[in-house]
Amino acid sequence: MGLFRKKVSPEQQKIVDNLRKVLGDKDFQLFERLVQEELAKPPKVAIIGKTGVGKSTTINALFGLQEKVSHTTHGTTEANKQIIELPQGGKLEVIDMPGLGEDIELDEEYAKIYERTLPEADVVLYVIQGNLKALTEDQKILRDIVQNVMGNLKGRLVVGLNQVDKIGPGTWNTKFNYPSPEQEDNINRRCQDIQKKLSSALSIKVEQVEYYSAEKRYRLYHLLAAIIKASGNVGWKFTINPADPILLAHPSVQDLLRKQLES
Repeated sequence: MGLFRKKVSPEQQKIVDNLRKVLGDKDFQLFERLVQEELAKPPKVAIIGKTGVGKSTTINALFGLQEKVSHTTHGTTEANKQIIELPQGGKLEVIDMPGLGEDIELDEEYAKIYERTLPEADVVLYVIQGNLKALTEDQKILRDIVQNVMGNLKGRLVVGLNQVDKIGPGTWNTKFNYPSPEQEDNINRRCQDIQKKLSSALSIKVEQVEYYSAEKRYRLYHLLAAIIKASGNVGWKFTINPADPILLAHPSVQDLLRKQLES
């Protein structure tokens, strides 16, 4: 079965038909085969974060998964690698890295795992609990260990500030699954300040630091866009349909929200 023979939208089919006309049947089939071969090589995402920051929830929400992502066992000597079939087609290799800063005696061994593994990843996602005020330890780990072993590949790094739905003052509107105006203003001000500080301290671009809530599916497109951009020439392999936040809103307002988005 060809890559372009599965069900597609009329707009997508028009693009495929035009591409076939431009290339001709023979070259189109060659192109299709090459794309399939590339899709068989899953992009590698190394994910780092302390216990409780929401690594599994983040991966599941980003890629529309319903399974539990395996975690690296405490005291391990290797990262946990897992190949996942994506709902939209293609595969993803998730590399769960042991969290640093939780056990002084293990940090030295874990740093060796980082040195072996991170340079091979297409993108490195470091998840921080965005509602916490103390970020000094994570910043030190990012600068002294993560970036150090990545060398000139720090453009592949994305820092995710998760659980921003817990930032106050203000409350989360559960009916619309969206922050209240007061809370959204505080989320933006606090997280944009963190973005600037981490960008300056780590010498990375501001867009490499994104804030979101995996549990509430808030700002997932922003995080996914940062991952795709950081992954460079393999970014096209990622699905662009993260979990739908509207499905968490009250059923009585879901149609209204969807119409507003479509308009």
